[in-house]
Amino acid sequence: MASTKRLTAIPVLVLALYAAACKESTTAPTVDPTAMATGVTGLNSTFSQNAVFQSLAALASSFTLTAPVARPLAGPMLALFPVNVQGKVFQWDTAGGGKYRITDPALAGPANGVRFILYQVNSATGRPSLPLTTTGYVDLIDQSTLQANVLHVILKVGTQTAADYTITQVLTTTTDTLGATGFVADVVAGGAPVSFTLTHALTLADSSLVATYSASGSSAAVAMHTAYSGAGGSAVTLDWVLQKNGSVEVVGSSTPSALNFQFKLNGAAWATVGGTPSAPTFTGASGRTLTAADLVAMGEILQGFYNIATDLGGVFGPAHLVFK
Repeated sequence: MASTKRLTAIPVLVLALYAAACKESTTAPTVDPTAMATGVTGLNSTFSQNAVFQSLAALASSFTLTAPVARPLAGPMLALFPVNVQGKVFQWDTAGGGKYRITDPALAGPANGVRFILYQVNSATGRPSLPLTTTGYVDLIDQSTLQANVLHVILKVGTQTAADYTITQVLTTTTDTLGATGFVADVVAGGAPVSFTLTHALTLADSSLVATYSASGSSAAVAMHTAYSGAGGSAVTLDWVLQKNGSVEVVGSSTPSALNFQFKLNGAAWATVGGTPSAPTFTGASGRTLTAADLVAMGEILQGFYNIATDLGGVFGPAHLVFK
């Protein structure tokens, strides 16, 4: 399966830039980039304030089936779920250390898939908090074709739909590609849903990886392209754009020994970042001196992009269960 771990967190070197910028001042930024960055915050809140989506992102790695299904690299698709679990409901069983099990065979899930009950999560352990408190449930439905493995994900809070999307896997002898398209909605706070289209493309020969994210809601739209290569994905190139009454863009590349990033406002150069991940340097365009507020704004922009990328990456959580 195309790796998602590298993609659910912006590289540590970029977070180092955020930390370095924030050390320069505690003064609240007043420049336009920060106002634009609030658009990312608004977009992200649909995920970050959505308890059932956060439960899914945290607990998906604990989803298990009684028998794994082998997947071919090419050719006819096999069922995503063993016959003996189709239509069943998995609940967290606190006995024996805790894990997902079919504790009540009489409960009915989707006919061509499975249902997992979701719970409030202990952030320290990544497991359900005790006593168990249900946040909702997720239905995972097999909609595969001869051309691709397709998992339909429907996230529910009662009768309300908190997310509805498909994850598609296309395997060849040289590539492993995951795609996701659909929406997430904060059914508690309300507001417009966030629609997204995501792709992770892994080249099997060298493990190079390309992630392409786009998402839009009432507050803003983001497009994020990130490519990883080299040992452990240590070489990174990226182009991230936020549109909200104008645009702010971060584009550039990094290695373990060098940074080369540019910030753009409405397409025009505003600032550059050089140096190394442990000692970044900040320079204003055309010789302009960056203020402390400018530096904090740069950190806010990076943090905003990091937050939305992390939550969008959580969309792929259920893929770990069925795509091998």
